[in-house]
Amino acid sequence: MKILKYGYIGEDEAQRIFLRNYLKTYTETVVFEEDTDSKIKATNKTEVDKLFVEAAIKSLKYAGNDVFFVGRDLDDFQFKAFEDRQNSMRTTLPEQFKNQVVIFIPVQCIEHWLWYLKRKANNPQSTKNESFELKPRSDAKIAVYGQAKVPNKISNPIVEQLTTSFDTAWLASRSDSFKWFHNEVVVLVNKNFQ
Repeated sequence: MKILKYGYIGEDEAQRIFLRNYLKTYTETVVFEEDTDSKIKATNKTEVDKLFVEAAIKSLKYAGNDVFFVGRDLDDFQFKAFEDRQNSMRTTLPEQFKNQVVIFIPVQCIEHWLWYLKRKANNPQSTKNESFELKPRSDAKIAVYGQAKVPNKISNPIVEQLTTSFDTAWLASRSDSFKWFHNEVVVLVNKNFQ
């Protein structure tokens, strides 16, 4: 089994926790290990946009990590905006690192992915396929956390609980943006690290 060291930059702790727990689903083929020594941090999408290329280069070239993840909320519900953001971010990466960087962009925010997971946890037998990503971000945060603005000490345990174990295929069947991210990781692992 191969151990893959990864770096990360993203908007918030919810994205970091989601990513860490999602990557644990690959334990049969590879083990992902987070490099927590990165000195480049972001706290919002503007900082992510400004810093992710530098952070990726430092992580992959200088820290010797195998993979780099970029988390950025889309803050839009249109899939065209998702595709445009993916393309614009990917084209700014140096060519030699493009196959080692995965950019995950939840439509509209990470809480929409979490909302799906919460609905599934609360209604495990339901087959209803409702699109949460068309609903406002504040609705997603209220649905997941109980209120629109919450400190990390409240949100982090909720994110941890919802993502500790979840069905990635099910979430991919509900969210096109998660499906895109999941497929990118599958391709990356199968192409480069099997």
